[in-house]
Amino acid sequence: MWPLSASEIYQAILKNQKCEKEFNTIMIKGVCIDSRKVNSDHLFVAIKGSQHDGHAYLKDCIQKGVQIALVDENSKYFNELTDEQKKKCICVTDVLASFREFAKFMRRRFSFPVLGVGGSNGKTTTKEMIASILSCGNYKVTKTEKSENGFLGMAITLCQEEHNSNKAPDCLVLEIGIDDIGAMTQHVDLGQPNISILTALGPEHLEHLINWETAANEELILFKNPKTKRIWQLADEKILKFFLEQVKFNEENSENVISLKNDFIVVEKKYLAKIGMDKSTILKNISTLILWDIFEITPTGSEVSIEIISNNSMIKNEKDIHFKVPLPGIHNAGNFALAFASAIMLNRSLNEIALGWSKFVSPPMRSRISYIKDQNILFDDCYNSSPMSLDAALISVQTDEWKEKNKLLILGDMLDLGNESKYWHENIFHALKNIKNAYLCLYGIAMYDCYKLLKETEDLLLSENKTRIFWRAAQDDPSQFLTDIHVNLSGFVILVKGSRGMKLDRVIKSIESKYC
Repeated sequence: MWPLSASEIYQAILKNQKCEKEFNTIMIKGVCIDSRKVNSDHLFVAIKGSQHDGHAYLKDCIQKGVQIALVDENSKYFNELTDEQKKKCICVTDVLASFREFAKFMRRRFSFPVLGVGGSNGKTTTKEMIASILSCGNYKVTKTEKSENGFLGMAITLCQEEHNSNKAPDCLVLEIGIDDIGAMTQHVDLGQPNISILTALGPEHLEHLINWETAANEELILFKNPKTKRIWQLADEKILKFFLEQVKFNEENSENVISLKNDFIVVEKKYLAKIGMDKSTILKNISTLILWDIFEITPTGSEVSIEIISNNSMIKNEKDIHFKVPLPGIHNAGNFALAFASAIMLNRSLNEIALGWSKFVSPPMRSRISYIKDQNILFDDCYNSSPMSLDAALISVQTDEWKEKNKLLILGDMLDLGNESKYWHENIFHALKNIKNAYLCLYGIAMYDCYKLLKETEDLLLSENKTRIFWRAAQDDPSQFLTDIHVNLSGFVILVKGSRGMKLDRVIKSIESKYC
């Protein structure tokens, strides 16, 4: 952990190669990839991105006082440095790969546990929930910032300045994202989570992950490390199948904490009874069972009732524990149950959990509901979209309290679905055709497949559901839908959701400028 001498960093990356003598006396306290924020006690990592090349700022960084930098030896900007400036550089052929190797070196030095959060959707929200719950009292928790969960982001997270030997955190909550076959294996090798959490398994990044089954199998690699403790939803069929076929609840060191919906009876009849298993059999082979149910649900959140059944002498069995989840949808209640289970696994008390949870703030553009002018309700969920998360959002806008309200739904393409894109976008039709009192605004070429199906039933939708449909191409400004509908928004529920690449935050800004 930090601080490290420049020579330790050099040798961690280039193994036994000799470095400059002065590196022995230079102490480094963190890494930085942003030339605007770097200072003299940072390792500057020159990343070449899609729009900017960190090497272009290399000379400026050294002139500002940077004493050590990780660079591509073939960069033209490196070759423009003076010989004296070049002495401050660790030269490699692949900066990102070398940076990840250094991050692995850092991970091996951790004195605190790492919680890895994977899954097809809900990762960022669940990560924030876990970090909030665990950050109670004097506990110090570090976490992945925003959604930086890929090859670069994970390395940055592991190398945070807070991972300091003088005052180490109590744990790190590490978000793990995948978009290709083989990615999870590399991420697990890097992050080495002590506790692994899977949110849900659905279709994601199918451009490279091919299909739902492949995507699920890739996510499940997070659970294959026998040294990790696991937290998962028993009601998720793909995860359950994985455990029944590969883990079979009997690995001595798996010590699973299972968080599940209160529909255990359905799972028991459909799967467990067929192989001679029941609730008591499972309890013999796990650490703790968290049973959760929805006590009360509203469009803006829910109240969750939790029961703890544990074989661990450190954990007290409890019933009728109630928490309010300030995010819409049953899926977010499930995400909270996973976060709660994480805290129980780390032996947090109920009072500590309640204190940490009281400070939870939902991440921007994810299930954020705000009450704006003219009695309108803005449901901002425009950071990302997938078949599972869109389905959850559509269920939320049809809860009893909102069912008869006028609605404006601006829905953008779900990107990265590969050859299955047409199928999943057409599949949305079945949910949208039942929504009443709505202006359905579909945005993007993929959403056009759904629009065509809705257009075929346009007269019926208008006469029976009072629903109107609109479509715009991705090159248009999606804010123009606000003009297309020819209605003053008053008493509306406004849902804005789409993949990040569709930039639907433009709509949010337009609405906020007028109604906030």
